[in-house]
Amino acid sequence: MTEKNTLTERQLRDLTRQVKEIVLSAGDFLAKTAISSVSQKEGHSNFVTDMDIAVQDRLVTALAPLLPGASYLLEESENTAALADLVWIIDPIDGTRNFICGSGMSTISVGLACEGRGILGVVYNPFTRELFSAASGQGAYRNDTPIHVIERPLEDAILCAGTSPYYEELNEKVIRTLARLFPLCGDFRRFGSAALEICYSACGKCDGFFEYSLNPWDYTGASVIMEEAGGRITPIGGDRLDCTQKCGILACGNNIFDNIMEVLTTT
Repeated sequence: MTEKNTLTERQLRDLTRQVKEIVLSAGDFLAKTAISSVSQKEGHSNFVTDMDIAVQDRLVTALAPLLPGASYLLEESENTAALADLVWIIDPIDGTRNFICGSGMSTISVGLACEGRGILGVVYNPFTRELFSAASGQGAYRNDTPIHVIERPLEDAILCAGTSPYYEELNEKVIRTLARLFPLCGDFRRFGSAALEICYSACGKCDGFFEYSLNPWDYTGASVIMEEAGGRITPIGGDRLDCTQKCGILACGNNIFDNIMEVLTTT
């Protein structure tokens, strides 16, 4: 199978099963292994641990035989190579700060994009054993149980707000947005993992998620889960995700999408 092959429905289903097994194995390793080193990356409160690197290496090694022609976008690597039509997009620990603090709110996120569009996503929190998965046209699942967005009215909605802590130039904009949205919605939550917050919005634990700046590995896997759960996810101020690009994200049910997007684009 080369990078230009179109995956059939059966191939995509089999691939999803294999990726779930790989992510579960990596999650068991993550949950059982202690951190031995922590380093500061560029940006406020932005860290990497030896476990980020170790989990990423395990994922790449296990995924490589599944699609030999695919390329990779990886959080903990220099992504300078030309991209193939099929791209694995991986965050080995989404919520590294949570992992360092031992809060149990960190995920492994693996997405597969075809020509920039997410077609497969697996997001796993090994500390709560929540495994979210989806593939294009095949529905979204939490631990093999189908999930769907719950379209509560905005005044009752619980929104997850990513605060973009690495980008100090966005601080005031984030605060203004929260101030405008707070009287309109039920309440806010902040879990510290964009992938997890999108998945929670896809299964009804929350109702929507936004953040003004995210990398592809933060959202690609979860974007497939949100779409297959019946929700909507787009760039802030845009129409269609290109999963190879950094952007702001809004993910929520269709009934509250326009009202939230209006606030995000006019604040």
